[in-house]
Amino acid sequence: MTRSMTRFASPALVLAAIAATATPSLAETSKPQRAESQQIVMICATDAATRRAYQREFGVQPVFVSARETLNARSNGETWSTPRCMTAREYARLNQLAETRAGL
Repeated sequence: MTRSMTRFASPALVLAAIAATATPSLAETSKPQRAESQQIVMICATDAATRRAYQREFGVQPVFVSARETLNARSNGETWSTPRCMTAREYARLNQLAETRAGL
């Protein structure tokens, strides 16, 4: 794994784990259903090296999404063929929004 891939691969695993615990309805469904409704989001830097690493790994340029776009996609059952990218700032916002929704 290249150095730039390492910069966003580990946080992506953390985000996937948080997403699974923040959305109990997804965690409780059977595996095939969960796979169909899953949106993978990775924390990515916006530099050229990270973009090249992402393209090598997934075959396309990274698509950056906001925290709100991610939550809306989840609510609408939208699926993605490749992981989406998110800046560290948007990741923090996603955690904040997830905690707010969990508290309701």
